[in-house]
Amino acid sequence: MSQDKREDREIVLPNYFEVDPKDRTRRYFGEENMRILQQSKVLLVGAGAIGNEVAKNLGMLGIGTIIIVDYDKVTNSNLNRCVFFRKVDHMKKFKTDAIAERLSEISESIIIPVSSRIENAPDFVWDVDLIIVGVDDNFVRYYINSKNLSLKIPKPIINGAMGRDFVHIDVLKPPKTACLVCTWSAEYKDYILSRKVKEKCDDFFVDTLPKFPMISFTTSIIGAIISLEATKVLLYMKNKNNKEDNTNSPLSKPAFGKSIVYNINTNRTSIIGIPKNPNCVEPLCRIKKEKEILNNFKQER
Repeated sequence: MSQDKREDREIVLPNYFEVDPKDRTRRYFGEENMRILQQSKVLLVGAGAIGNEVAKNLGMLGIGTIIIVDYDKVTNSNLNRCVFFRKVDHMKKFKTDAIAERLSEISESIIIPVSSRIENAPDFVWDVDLIIVGVDDNFVRYYINSKNLSLKIPKPIINGAMGRDFVHIDVLKPPKTACLVCTWSAEYKDYILSRKVKEKCDDFFVDTLPKFPMISFTTSIIGAIISLEATKVLLYMKNKNNKEDNTNSPLSKPAFGKSIVYNINTNRTSIIGIPKNPNCVEPLCRIKKEKEILNNFKQER
């Protein structure tokens, strides 16, 4: 038998499930949950290390629309932990544009890059199902929290932060849970606001701030946990119209009102409740909580 004929006989057409990029995800979630994820919209604030991992995970999962907001450009120091950045991007390409361009190669999600500070972002970015915060700036957290609480119906928020040997994720649904700054003292809030004023007035202050040590697998861990909780939130919020028993999702309920802390040295995970603060430093939080209490009282009657 000739070589050409042998090669012809060895050609095997792939099964349909090897051609469909969504096959394994569909097998996990089922058609209805897949449809929910494909119709969901997420706002991701921060396109650095955490943002890269979360965008990758949610994009490959098939989230319908991911709006990414960040004002920064790529630098070579980002390359040790950011999968979508390249050396040629150094000081030339906005982080949001780099993620949108390269994530689109492996995902059918609609990726909307917004290259600006979140304070200056257009109003449409808040028209989403979930907000994910992946920044190392507490003023940005304060702004996002205030903006979210000003909405008629505040969105669920997942907040991620990293230390040298741990990752920390808050899963919140204000006003039913604590807000993003419920644990802040009045003194700390004043410090954050005054520090922001100093940053705006003094470029040298920003340039001399110490840079945080960071490695790739730490960002992978936090990106995975945030993405998992984000998926739980999206399915839970839409599957059962906020009812307690969400039987249609293969995932458990979101960790609303809790912090998930994972220690990378001990491999220990702690889940800690975040109490609602009736004296929260954010006035809108106090107002929303009072309305929530009043609504619950009316329903009980």
